[in-house]
Parts: sequence; C-alpha cells; structure tokens
Amino acid sequence: MKDLRIVLVDDSPLIRDYLDTTLARIKGCTVVGMAADGVEAVKVIRDLRPHLVVLDVTMPHRNGIDVLREIRKEDSNMVIIMFTADPSVVLEEICLKEGANHYLCKSEFPDLIAICKELVNTV
Repeated sequence: MKDLRIVLVDDSPLIRDYLDTTLARIKGCTVVGMAADGVEAVKVIRDLRPHLVVLDVTMPHRNGIDVLREIRKEDSNMVIIMFTADPSVVLEEICLKEGANHYLCKSEFPDLIAICKELVNTV
C-alpha cells in the first residue's frame, strides 16, 4: 500500500505546522510539501504531484481559487480540499464549481482528518 501524498498550502506558518504535525500522525499519510502563497503552491503541486492538496482560499500573490483553476486544468484526479476561515456559501459554491472536491472551514478540522483517513484506503 502506498502512502497518501499531501501538499499543504496556507499563508499561516502556524496552520501549516499544525496540519503537518497532525496529518503525519495518520497511518498512511505523508506530507510531501508545503507552500505559503499561490505562486509557490502551483510550483510545489506541479513538482510533487500529490494525491491530495489542502488549499487555503485567501493567500498572497494568487488566491486559492486561481490555484484550483490552474491545477484542475492539468489534473482532474487530484483531490483538492479548500480549507478556509470563510464559511461563505457563495465562496463554497464557487470552489465546488471550479473543481474542488471539498470545501471545509478551518473549524471543521475533524472532517479533514476523516477525509484523509478515507483517502488512505484508495491510493
């Protein structure tokens, strides 16, 4: 069985570190890369080709929706979870329309863990 390869994208080092530490504890999950802004995110995702991207919506240089659109053009199978502090229904609809697999508020962290555990069994 292969590990679920994950890239974390968030402009907050605190959030990235917390996600890295927590997801690394899940058997079968490996955080292979991180990015702090949208430009860096596209490069890291292209270079590493993860199974899963946890992608913040609001970031410097390029927002998460722009990154989502670009990556979706290149890879329709990658699982992309928009992970944001904004519970906006309109923003959720936009993200899902643009190809996100999930839209989670950062307060829904247990849901993120559950999705990762479920995905481990599919790689």
